[in-house]
Order: sequence, then C-alpha cells, then structure tokens
Amino acid sequence: MKNLNSILLLLVLNIYSFANLFAQNLSENAEISIITCAPGDELYSTFGHSAVRVKDLTKKIDKVYNYGTFDFQTPNFYLKFAKGQLDYMLSVVPYKYFIISYMNENRWIKEQILNLSELQKHRIYSYLEKNALPENKYYRYDFFFDNCATRVKDVIKNALGEDLIFPQEITENNETFRDLLKPYLKGKNWERFGINLALGQPADKIVRVEEATFLPDYLVAVFSSSQVIKNNLKEPVVKESKMLFDPIKVKPLKNTFFTPMVTFSIILLIVIILTLIELIQKKHYLFLDKLIFFIFGFVGFAVLLLWFGTEHKAVVNNQNILWASPLLLIASFLLKKTGNRLFLRQFFIITAIISVICLVINLFFINLFDFAVNPLLIIIIMRSLLIYFKY
Repeated sequence: MKNLNSILLLLVLNIYSFANLFAQNLSENAEISIITCAPGDELYSTFGHSAVRVKDLTKKIDKVYNYGTFDFQTPNFYLKFAKGQLDYMLSVVPYKYFIISYMNENRWIKEQILNLSELQKHRIYSYLEKNALPENKYYRYDFFFDNCATRVKDVIKNALGEDLIFPQEITENNETFRDLLKPYLKGKNWERFGINLALGQPADKIVRVEEATFLPDYLVAVFSSSQVIKNNLKEPVVKESKMLFDPIKVKPLKNTFFTPMVTFSIILLIVIILTLIELIQKKHYLFLDKLIFFIFGFVGFAVLLLWFGTEHKAVVNNQNILWASPLLLIASFLLKKTGNRLFLRQFFIITAIISVICLVINLFFINLFDFAVNPLLIIIIMRSLLIYFKY
C-alpha cells in the first residue's frame, strides 16, 4: 500500500510538471532575442550590459530576463562585494521598463532576434523560467567567467545543446582578457590603472571564443557568427539585428590632465629634485624614504589582500607584487637612524635590481604592468640605491 501511494504521488507530480510545462508554451509568433546595451558612465557599467527578451504578443508576453541585478539591501553589501562573495540574481521585468531605464541613461540598445524553431524557443523560455525561480535565481558573480553576458550565452547554449554552433575564432592576434578591456577604458585613465593594478595573470590568458562573451559587444559578435541547426539544416542563429534606441548625442568623455602617468611623473620629478638636494647637501631625508616605501608597501598589502583574501578569480597571481611588495611596508618601519643597516642595505639593493629588471621588461618587451607604473619604478630604483650607498 505504501509503495502504491508513492507511485500515485510520483504520477501526480509528473502530471503537474507536464501541465506546468505545457502552460509555459509560447505561440508560433513568439520571438526570443539578445538585448545589448551600451557602456555607461559608472564603473560598474563601463563594459555594457546584456539580457534576454522574450516577446509573444499573442500571449501578451514581453519581458526581459536580466542577470545583472543585485540587492543593495544585502547584509554587509560592500564587504561581500569586495571579497567577491556578493551574489547577483536574475530579475524579470516588463520590456518597457527595462528599455526606459537605459534610454534615460542615454545608452544605445541593440536587439538580435534569434532564428529558432518553436521547440528551441520553448526550451530557452522554460530554461529562463526555471532559472527565475527563487531557489535558482542567485549566482556568484565573476567578472570574466560568470556575469550578465556569459549567463545569456550559457542560457542559449544549455537550452539548444548541440544545435548551437559557435565560430572557430572571434578575436584577433591572440588577444587576452586585458587586451579586450582596453578600448572600454580609453579616456578613463584612473579606472584603467586601478583595474590593471588589481588584475592578476588570469587577465593575460588568451581568450577563447566562448570566453570572449564576458563582454556584451563580443557576445553580439559571437552570436552574429554562430549557426543553429533548424529543421536539420545549418542556418545563422541571428535572424535580424536592429537598433532599439540610438541616442542623437553621446556625451563626450571628460579629458583629465592629471592622469596616472602625469601625476606619477610629477611625483617622480619632485623626488628627483629632493634627491639632488640631498646629494648636494650630503644629507639623507629618511622621512622621504619612510613615506615612499610605506605607500608602495601599503599598495602591495592591498594587492596581496585581494589575491588571498577574496574569491575574485581574476586577481590571483598578480605580478604587481614585484614592484608594490608588502615587504616594503615592513622595511619602512625598520628604516631608522641606527640599527638594521646591513640587512636593509641588502634588501634595498635586491629591490633596486628587481625594479630595474621590471622597468626594462615593461619598457622594451612585454607590458608586465600598466605603463603609468614606470615612473614609480624609477622612484623605487633611485631611492633604493640611495639607501644602499648612503644608509
């Protein structure tokens, strides 16, 4: 009797699931499309945005599935964000509200209507609806590998399976993640410097086709070149591309004179002048070295904290630790008029040698660091050598 009840219960659940699945069927006139929005002014919107639109006027459905939302009311919001522990979520909003929000920000909006069979449309819609359930809508955000754009790609890929065929390549000249970010950071010099400071070696990995979809523009490019198997034939997966909103005027970027390169070059000039005064007066401004190496060491400590103290995958193995070493923070406290002289002289000559090697590599071979780091490397070399010879 117990087994019979279990079988009946299972049968009822299966019938309910089938009925629920049937209720989600779209009409033959339904359309599923990828929505791409232009980059915005804020740092979090610098690289644009992607979402999925499901439109079925027959069933009065027109909504957008947006994987790029998060809850500001989350306890310890900023701490979780910094530690890479903030969960993003899938939100579902009426299309008209979604598009208005981006129009108000004066950001262009593109749509790629997908070339799908009724069954394929239903698979994607069912996948999205299941993802939107409270127990499924949250996910752990990752800048390169799991964001609003990669989620859109994954939804379509997982729903279509082998029916979806991606192109063999999409980027040029073996570009890396860091290379793909450069155009978006043009004119945003401090943002570029900060991002290059925080990112580690994962950013210098050559990007594969599917990985490039972490950027909404490349998501557009990948699907523009992809194919779908429909009625046993290979066809372009994008049926139609159109501009939903094209701003008449785009606000120009503000040109800031005090870029990282200019700022650090001015600081370098000041340090050179003070160093020359020291040499002429045969003095040693110990406070200057303590200040300089405290700042560099503190930056190194922050880099190390990102590396080992957070869950951000893109910040590990950070080569910036070569010039912004946390050991400099310790050394700044050990710098005194007496004591530790031999140890510190050895430490700083090694620091100078490493910095010279880094500067040569950064200038003439590969970009180990942001180019604005070069003046800082010269400061480290100059002051480390001064300590070695004068301390």
